[in-house]
Amino acid sequence: MHVCAFSQPLLLWQKTIGGNDYDELRKLCKTKDGGFIAGGLSYSNASGEKSQNSRGSDDYWIVKVSSTGKIQWEKTIGGDGEDNFKSIIQTLDGGYALIGESSSNISGEKTDYCRGNLDYWLVKLDSSGNIQWDKTYGGSDVEFIDNIVQGKDGSYILAGSSLSNASGEKSENSRGNFDMWVLKVDKDGNKLWDKTIGGNDYDLCSPVKLTKDGGIILGGFSGSNASGEKSENNRGVQSDIWVVKLDKNGKIQWDKTIGGSGDDYCHSLIQTRDGGYLIGGNSNSGISAEKTAKSWGGYDYWLIKLDRYGNKLWDKTIGGLNDEHDVWSLDSTLDGTGFILGGKSASPISGNKTEYSKGGFDYWVVKVNKQGNVVWNKTYGGSEDENLYSIVETEKNKFLLGGNSWSGISGDKTAASRGLADYWIVTLKYRVIAPIANSVFTQDSATAISGAGFKVYPNPARDILHIQITGKATVYLTDASGKIIFTKTIDKTDILNVSSLSAGVYYLKNNITNETQKIMIVK
Repeated sequence: MHVCAFSQPLLLWQKTIGGNDYDELRKLCKTKDGGFIAGGLSYSNASGEKSQNSRGSDDYWIVKVSSTGKIQWEKTIGGDGEDNFKSIIQTLDGGYALIGESSSNISGEKTDYCRGNLDYWLVKLDSSGNIQWDKTYGGSDVEFIDNIVQGKDGSYILAGSSLSNASGEKSENSRGNFDMWVLKVDKDGNKLWDKTIGGNDYDLCSPVKLTKDGGIILGGFSGSNASGEKSENNRGVQSDIWVVKLDKNGKIQWDKTIGGSGDDYCHSLIQTRDGGYLIGGNSNSGISAEKTAKSWGGYDYWLIKLDRYGNKLWDKTIGGLNDEHDVWSLDSTLDGTGFILGGKSASPISGNKTEYSKGGFDYWVVKVNKQGNVVWNKTYGGSEDENLYSIVETEKNKFLLGGNSWSGISGDKTAASRGLADYWIVTLKYRVIAPIANSVFTQDSATAISGAGFKVYPNPARDILHIQITGKATVYLTDASGKIIFTKTIDKTDILNVSSLSAGVYYLKNNITNETQKIMIVK
């Protein structure tokens, strides 16, 4: 048997970027030159790191950064109204595509009029940030959008939500309230087709991905019962997760409603290596319908694994005593061992959360294995609120976290606030010790003890005890007198939070191999 040991992630560097008003980073994207690009929205005039004044209300604000965190260039892009940036991708030609919503008419960098209230606004940049073209898409009412993807032929899929009836670029009437609205355009932004997908109530689309079979997968949330394109009734009183699979032409192949008795939302979705899908959601539901675990307290992260046909394989509830919100970022890790996900948390040490809140909401990033079990988690923040929107793995086991922060110098934050909220970028890395077969190994001066299929590290332990075992087992942590302190069922790998225990000697036993491990807790 082989085992890999992980040290706790270390914060390598951080960067605060902002102006004199409110700035919100929504998306980080790794670039081909080894750096990264940060996209968000800004209300700031020229101040701080921002070199240009606001065009109207809020604008797109794009910042190109080197691998070491040095700003290379930044651009303000907007019109005379609201321009709400949502996402950025690097395009096949080395440039960038920006997507968001706009209420601006022809003004500033916007070259077309507003169709209704808010429209999709797509802006194409070259590699130096110069605008090549922009396109407005919408109907007579309101459109929202979160994501964009580019196909191998250079075309783009834009997937969001629309309240409009047939008008402008929208070819079909609303089904009820908001519907999912999917638009395909060519490499120059010219419309190829659009699809309206919804039921008799609200249906909002957030993530979109291209699938291995050449199709499209949409994730979002819905208040509709079976009606329109929705094939199943709502599970709870308000919102359920709704996943819709399309072929390459936008024809529905299947749809799945996933939820519990409370509110359930989807903000991220990926296709996994086995051809199935993993959903990053948010839920306050107890055990009911598709949800198999109770809430830790308030809203939690909710991970759901589906097969390639949308059938649920497993789900995991991850959270603490208070609220965890909005898993905006979810991806497979480059080492092939699991997934990285993140949002924000206000919880103290409790449930799956092993570090105290720094103040208000903090960035909360979680690494899970292939079965969805927590491997490690980290909390980053200052004395005020932080909102984590984007995680990018720049190289194996090294991650960029991006969002915004209201905090001044406090907690993990080392730079003063520029105005209200600023872009806040954090780089973290964790060490992986090479696999060692059936032996004692050293990890950051902490020893792992092992037996036949049962490994525990670090030992001595201060806060977190990692356990790995062949198969599924129940483990018991006892004090020196034999009194059971913790009992936990573990599927191959998991952690125990021992930060609350007094210094001393403890024993860990499992019901499979009946091995007893002597554990030293050091304070």
